[in-house]
Amino acid sequence: MDAVDKVQQNAGELEQNLANTEAVEKFIKQRKKELLDQCIKYAIKSKYLKKIDKDSYYYVETIKNYKEIFSDPKKAEQTAKEILNKIPAFKKFFSQNSMLASLLGTSTGGGTNGASTTGLQTNASVNRILQASFSGASGGAAQYLSGQMQQAQSQLSQLKIKFPKGNKQNSATGFKPNTQRSKTFWQRLEYGVNYQFAKTNTLLPNAADIAITAGYKLNDRSIIGLGINYKMGIGSFSKIRITHQGIGVRTFLDWKIKGGFYASGSIEFMRNDGFKRVSELQQYNLWQTSGLIGISRKLNISSQFFSATKIQVLYDVFYNKKEPVAKPFVFRVEHTF
Repeated sequence: MDAVDKVQQNAGELEQNLANTEAVEKFIKQRKKELLDQCIKYAIKSKYLKKIDKDSYYYVETIKNYKEIFSDPKKAEQTAKEILNKIPAFKKFFSQNSMLASLLGTSTGGGTNGASTTGLQTNASVNRILQASFSGASGGAAQYLSGQMQQAQSQLSQLKIKFPKGNKQNSATGFKPNTQRSKTFWQRLEYGVNYQFAKTNTLLPNAADIAITAGYKLNDRSIIGLGINYKMGIGSFSKIRITHQGIGVRTFLDWKIKGGFYASGSIEFMRNDGFKRVSELQQYNLWQTSGLIGISRKLNISSQFFSATKIQVLYDVFYNKKEPVAKPFVFRVEHTF
């Protein structure tokens, strides 16, 4: 009995040691997870990781943009041919392989149509190599490759769920991308034409102020630009007469507030006196300055000629310093292209 009791005692001690070992192992795993979580949080806040995230985003978006620009297959094929034909080694290779050259239309007549295929692998030889390589896999090479493909598609689907395509902000680092940075200079330009009419007591306005503008998108929320405007006299209802009533230049800034609403500002220099010759515009003392601030509302009104419509209500802070005193509020309609 003494030996049996001793064996039972040793077994109990062994079970206790195993339980302690499992507890220690569980504690180590828990601490390891906590340390990894803290390291990830620290890394996410790192400015270096944010810079890598920012640079990688703009690189990928720029590549996508250029792919869209050259999305025409014929144009891309022609460009590739022109570049490759400038490489001497490539031209020599195609001159010696006229079968391939005849398919692409780049034959130089240096070879024969009966190009030798000695040494090239056939479909049967490739299948034998695959069967030999995956002989240990159940179901053969085809089933094994199919299973690997399904597994890869499953992982890709999980990544798409974790990082949706329409996500404008990286949830890990808090980086807010500017989609305009991946576009070319010309793609960031926005052209427009806006107009306003002078109020009158007759049925028709006596003047129309028309401006042509070109804006540059700094980011997704703001646009800055320049414009030139021309004031055209219309005359009266009984006698319509087109005259030159003024010309001017302007600079403007629109900042998106929320939805289709923008905060707008503009500084304008205008010659409001009628003129008949361009030389009369050199009298700079007749030019007046306007400082406009207000609200713009972008409407989803488009046609085959313009992409959007914007209405503006602006206040001129210099209206009472003009001679004669101008009206404080300006109402404009703008179409962008």
